[in-house]
Amino acid sequence: MKIRFVCVGKLANPHLKALADDYRKRLDRVFDLEIVEVKDSDDRDGAARLAKEADRIRAAAEPLSECMLWDELGEAMDSRGFSVLLVKLENQSSKRLTMIIGSSHGVADSLKAEIPRKVQLSKFTFTHEWARVLALEQLYRARCIQKNLPYHH
Repeated sequence: MKIRFVCVGKLANPHLKALADDYRKRLDRVFDLEIVEVKDSDDRDGAARLAKEADRIRAAAEPLSECMLWDELGEAMDSRGFSVLLVKLENQSSKRLTMIIGSSHGVADSLKAEIPRKVQLSKFTFTHEWARVLALEQLYRARCIQKNLPYHH
């Protein structure tokens, strides 16, 4: 399965960037992975900011029918449940999944409404940089669960 991460903004924290790069290298061995960073908006008006970012996300993530949004109000699941979800998606006709991580301001409600699946990382709220690292880690963990590798105990 091809996994595409569409993320708003770059990783500015060098420590989180190093962690993300580490998981990226691990994931390259078990998935066809692409990470697309779209520019975050510097608009001071919150609604205008989210609207501009939504347009950029849409352009990078089409078709939205093959997308999943990491969202604080999304479906709660554990690592094994996420692993099962990935197997289910892999067995469907589509062989690509785009995972979207919004900016520090989230994503526009209009875009949320267009994305069929929303999954939360935790009941806690994380910065978008931490969310990217944690999502990459959970993707790697899910594959290790599927392959019965010792990473997940």
